Amino acid sequence: MKRKKTWIISAVCLAFISYGCSTSEFHSQEKDEAVDREVKGEENSLGTSAKENDYEQDNYVSVQDYIGEGYELREANKEIEETAKAAGEQVEKAVIDYMRKMYKTEVLVTNIVGAQDAATVFVKSETDPSFYTYAIVPYDFDTGKMLTADIRTDEGQVENAIHGWLYAKAYPEEFEKLDQFLNEFTETHPVTGLTKQAVQNVGGNGFSNQYYLVNPLGLIFEEVYNMYLENPEIEGEEIRKALENAGFVAEDIAFGISLYMDEEGAEPDQSIMDGLKTSLTNLEGIPTGTYALHLNDNYIDKRRASGSKTNTLKNIGPNEIIKE
Repeated sequence: MKRKKTWIISAVCLAFISYGCSTSEFHSQEKDEAVDREVKGEENSLGTSAKENDYEQDNYVSVQDYIGEGYELREANKEIEETAKAAGEQVEKAVIDYMRKMYKTEVLVTNIVGAQDAATVFVKSETDPSFYTYAIVPYDFDTGKMLTADIRTDEGQVENAIHGWLYAKAYPEEFEKLDQFLNEFTETHPVTGLTKQAVQNVGGNGFSNQYYLVNPLGLIFEEVYNMYLENPEIEGEEIRKALENAGFVAEDIAFGISLYMDEEGAEPDQSIMDGLKTSLTNLEGIPTGTYALHLNDNYIDKRRASGSKTNTLKNIGPNEIIKE
């Protein structure tokens, strides 16, 4: 029997799981209409890695240079962002306390950006390894102050991040092997991943690193999440036993691997994509899951934190790699 639950985050991101969606899409489940109008011509016509119009010239930067600067949420309000940053100490403390109370997790604030009627506060967990998520701090337009007593999170978003982290905690050797493989692949091929600063500052996507995003889908992860809330010091072996006793399968967890060409002007190379697919298919000892692959050119849209374009090479469902 399938044990599926589609979080809001999952429904939005699955089509482009490997960093093809941004935190703004988590909030609104739709792209910024203003940005859509600006990039309509680019999205429909871009078939090369050259910057071919004004939007691209202004917003496309080399992925190696991207650390999250220029990122905007849908209908971002700069006044709110300035207010939140001015009250940075108060906002940070409130978010840290909220995450500790609600999710039994210690976090560090990595970035604050304005939204339509709130500030989005990106955080990094102090766990090893870390996961990334965000909280929302409403803004009072009457008083011009941040409502730190009314902090909230998007449904399922933080839980999803913790689910992915718990999975990695349960299978550290398998994740280490996957990381080692991707490190070696980028060293021996002209490709790269996101910068660590970008993942930290505008990731907010869950358990992720510069190469991939993990998206748990099975209901079994809710069970281990509840185990964690009852005992935040839970050992990885206990989580592993719970997952295996429940009989979780590859379809219960999705990986999105996203790489970029490492030279400006270079088109995504099909032979590199083929090599990545073959090598990953033959690789043993990595985490169970379904693996979607994306190979982008060198540019990333700094406003949306996305490298996905019409020339992106994809190996996605129903052709995903399944590792049992």
